[in-house]
Amino acid sequence: MFWLRFSLEYFPILVDKSWYNDVCPSFMFKVKVNSEKPADLEQSEQYLVLWIDYLKEDERENTGSSRYTVITATATRFSVSEWDIEIGNDEESVTLFESEDPKALIHFLELYRLPIPAISETTN
Repeated sequence: MFWLRFSLEYFPILVDKSWYNDVCPSFMFKVKVNSEKPADLEQSEQYLVLWIDYLKEDERENTGSSRYTVITATATRFSVSEWDIEIGNDEESVTLFESEDPKALIHFLELYRLPIPAISETTN
């Protein structure tokens, strides 16, 4: 079992997108974002991916990365359901968040008004 340092049951918006050959788990979620055009007040949806790496830096595949990283992503294929898609990063993807601290991750997710409980040191 991979130790996330928070319980996924409190984060229903996070959808597991981990693949069998991924070194670490990843989760996708959608957020509402404002249009880049100032005159356009409509919001659109943006896919984001949360990557969670090993707690110990020397166990990470990329030792230069943070434990928790959130990047922008694009849908590359739609299927039957909203979440039956492949998403990934490309040359336009941007890192929005990086931290070693699960409390900082929770704070970041709170910006998107997710129902976030207090962190528990005993959860996986």
